[in-house]
Amino acid sequence: MNSDFDQDVYPGRPRILFIGFPESSHTHSWIDLLADTAFNVRLFGLPSAEPPAEWAVKTYLTKVADGRWDSPTRRTVFPPPDSSAISLAAAARSALNRGMASGVPIVRSIVETGIGFTERLAKTGHTATIEAALAVVIKEWKPDIIHTLGFDSASYFYLRVRKEFKLETIGRWIAQARGGPDLALQRYSPAYRPLIEEVLGTCDHFIADNEPNYSYALSAGLKEEKVSNPGMGVVSGAGGMDLEAMRRMWSLLPSKRERVIVWPKAYELYTSKAMPVFEAILNVWDRIQPCRIEMLWMVQSDVQIWYEKLFPPHIKAHCPSYGRLSREETLQRVASARVMIAPSLSDGIPNTMMEAMALGAAPLVSPLDTITPVVRHEENVFFARNLYPDELGDALVRLMADDDLVDRMAENNLVRIQELADRRAVKRRALVYYDEIARQAQRISQQSEI
Repeated sequence: MNSDFDQDVYPGRPRILFIGFPESSHTHSWIDLLADTAFNVRLFGLPSAEPPAEWAVKTYLTKVADGRWDSPTRRTVFPPPDSSAISLAAAARSALNRGMASGVPIVRSIVETGIGFTERLAKTGHTATIEAALAVVIKEWKPDIIHTLGFDSASYFYLRVRKEFKLETIGRWIAQARGGPDLALQRYSPAYRPLIEEVLGTCDHFIADNEPNYSYALSAGLKEEKVSNPGMGVVSGAGGMDLEAMRRMWSLLPSKRERVIVWPKAYELYTSKAMPVFEAILNVWDRIQPCRIEMLWMVQSDVQIWYEKLFPPHIKAHCPSYGRLSREETLQRVASARVMIAPSLSDGIPNTMMEAMALGAAPLVSPLDTITPVVRHEENVFFARNLYPDELGDALVRLMADDDLVDRMAENNLVRIQELADRRAVKRRALVYYDEIARQAQRISQQSEI
């Protein structure tokens, strides 16, 4: 097979295969750290969705819309072929060998791509599964680095494939833990704790977005050299932010903006609860007037039901709810808001908090052990616990009343966010990091050949 997808953009340079959710803005943001650098980068997408059409990174698709054609940047490797598909592939191969479609190069290329993967997957001797599809990709492309974006599901999925198909000798494995439940909560689960410990014991390198995750990983058996040889340090799952671009999005200090509160996570998980926020808003509504509260990503039916039931029409008129919004739309709303509210029970160093800091809105977040080491109460953020409506309500009242406080926080955060999340600095570290790991992979490969 000789398609554009199969050709490395930088022949001879390191190959990095990422595994993660293809629709995630965090996935795109992290991988885009390597844009315009001399690395050959591909993503094996988990079966959740397709990436945006405009995202140009070469992606192996495992969930596609009907009628999706492969292209120079997309390769469909799942759903698996059934016996009829394999028979069809054999018939199509025979037709091509007889010269059919030879006059239409693009058609021949598309057909060859589909046939080739179907035939190779059938030859693995295993049931056609997403695991088998990933194994074929790794054995054929032979990446120098395999980077799993998150423990659940990417690292657990790759761990299963690595063992089943005996892929231990191909590439160095970077396991990246993200904030929230990845390690902080799932380590208390009898089902997940053994998986976490196996990933930590098996991976070659480890990245986390907060110090408590590093401390826990080391206490759970992670070897120090997997953190420090080389090391990325504490880094957000999105790889930092373009702070110059975000600074251009606003000019007014919070006290001069409309009296708007943005709640970018109006949904309920075991890492954050929506109902206490509802109760807090209702309790202090008369004390924070006039204001508008924009409730974003209210996508769960039970949260929508309670919103409709609890909020009387005169309050609901000033508390519009929205479904899924793009990151760009969300950032625009935060850049125009006075306050951003995002309490939680478990998190890393939240991107919502850092985005609010970069956009001049006053962040209302919870005093978690991952957050309190990096920001200060009433200096960078205002703290209130997620399960305490009275704390949340009092915080909203204070932030909506104290102009000096919110303006001082915005000015402080112009400095603090540079220290926390400057994407340019993260990119410099990432280039050194991946180069060193690729050299390690090549040395190990050469030694195994001797």
